[in-house]
Amino acid sequence: MGGIVKGKSDPYVKIRVAGITFRSHTIKENLNPIWNELYEVILTQLPGQEIQFELFDKDIDQDDFLGRFKINLRDIISSQFTDTWYTLNDVKSGRVHLVLEWLPRVSDLPRLEQILQFQSQQSYHNKVVPSAAVLFVYVERAHGLPLKKNGKEPKVGAEIILKTLSYKTKICERSTSPRWDEAFHFLVRDPRDEAVIVKLSHNWGQALGSFTLPLREVMMEPGLVLDRWINLDGALPESQILLRATLKVLDTQLAVCRRAPGEAGTEGEEVIPRWVPSHLDLRRRSGFNAADNPNSAGQVKLTLSYSIEESKLFVTVHACRALAACSKDGADPYVTFILLPDKKATTKRRTATKKRDLNPEFSERFDFDFSLEESAQRRLDLSVKNSVSFMSRERELIGKLLLDLDQIDLKTGVTQWYDLVAETN
Repeated sequence: MGGIVKGKSDPYVKIRVAGITFRSHTIKENLNPIWNELYEVILTQLPGQEIQFELFDKDIDQDDFLGRFKINLRDIISSQFTDTWYTLNDVKSGRVHLVLEWLPRVSDLPRLEQILQFQSQQSYHNKVVPSAAVLFVYVERAHGLPLKKNGKEPKVGAEIILKTLSYKTKICERSTSPRWDEAFHFLVRDPRDEAVIVKLSHNWGQALGSFTLPLREVMMEPGLVLDRWINLDGALPESQILLRATLKVLDTQLAVCRRAPGEAGTEGEEVIPRWVPSHLDLRRRSGFNAADNPNSAGQVKLTLSYSIEESKLFVTVHACRALAACSKDGADPYVTFILLPDKKATTKRRTATKKRDLNPEFSERFDFDFSLEESAQRRLDLSVKNSVSFMSRERELIGKLLLDLDQIDLKTGVTQWYDLVAETN
């Protein structure tokens, strides 16, 4: 690593991934620094996603550049585990040593105990306690909720809390039986000592009921999946919410299992074989069924998020499913949207067209140079359309979605399926 003054520098590292920035501590006057810091992040497999590393020399007025490099997320997923040196670019010399791991998720309680034992023995300079599991919470619907104080039906939202992290669902239209169909995830240090809290309220004001779910209860369920109606505290006797909570153990290759005394083996320990990754489908338990809603034209999956570091709003169009057919051949769908208000249509965007596909996958991301405040004032006006010729008699509009972004936790980011409303005459 190059020194700036008298062969010395005060280096630190910035790591950028998925709109999140981490920064290491600064090491004083050292050209061969050792950070020993751990960073964790939940990532979706978006095409072309990278992890960016930049090194700087801390200075009184302006920090000096010491080099950079990038790693493609696809390479990390492919290798699962990497322990190597990376050469710094745009400088004469320097390397950085990293251990990178894409963690498989398994439903194995004995393995969880092994992981927890391993994690308790780790120590990092940034005092991060490694996560042992991921908790997936799927909030489906509620029924029997109390009315507002004025006797009207409430506009219900649900807040899901684990320690200092919380997510909010969309706010449903006035109903005592709201339906959300939204999924959230949390990194969990030790599920034996943690609990998830769910609070229901009218428009984030009047409380409509809550409950606390110790994760120990999820650990007692077959497959580490709790899926049932749960009674709400502080509500009516009949007030319940339907929820699925799933624990997935993060199966790190670094964890080792001590052999019991007298067992075969000379080394005294062995690396637990790596498990094949498993994937949790957080969609509705019976799958999406357009028959549930006569005005439904299918669904669209979106990610809506805001990067404080980049000062950008991101809209990712992942896919559609169960689209309504426009002809005997199905449809040639594409997605188009605009962020209202927008008199000059400068925010109008469109995906590629997928031929004869009622369950198309797009995986296209669009970004906008908005402040967080401006982003929250926008309204997403999205249409799924059928690509037709000028003279065609096929229907063009398949379905629409209107979504106020002030109902979304943009800083955290939300990924979910949204219902498309069919055109009515």
